[in-house]
Amino acid sequence: MRNRFHMPGQIPQKDLPDYFRSSDIYISASLSDGSSVSLMEALACGSPALVSDIPGNREWVQPGKQGWLFPAKKVAALEQLILQAANFKQFAKMSKGARKTAESKADWTKNKLGLYKAYQLAIEVGS
Repeated sequence: MRNRFHMPGQIPQKDLPDYFRSSDIYISASLSDGSSVSLMEALACGSPALVSDIPGNREWVQPGKQGWLFPAKKVAALEQLILQAANFKQFAKMSKGARKTAESKADWTKNKLGLYKAYQLAIEVGS
């Protein structure tokens, strides 16, 4: 399968959308994360996601809609889902679901106010 994977290493931010759009799937085996910016970027570019089943990813990926979840630290489960994804026939539908999720939930102009209020509350509680 080596000829089917491309792992470019670190790339400039401005080039990320092209990489996401040219990929069939976004994969992350993170053990812990909040709302992953790279996951949101991939979804916004229409890349279905294959990500570890951790709270931060569950917020963004519903199996079969935006991609797939696999149990964290379970390499065999990740391997199986990669093989299933390779034979998946409805990428266009899943790609639309990924994009729709990013458009509806990852809007910084809407979300920054909520984050600001959370910071204010934390400061008040900590004072």
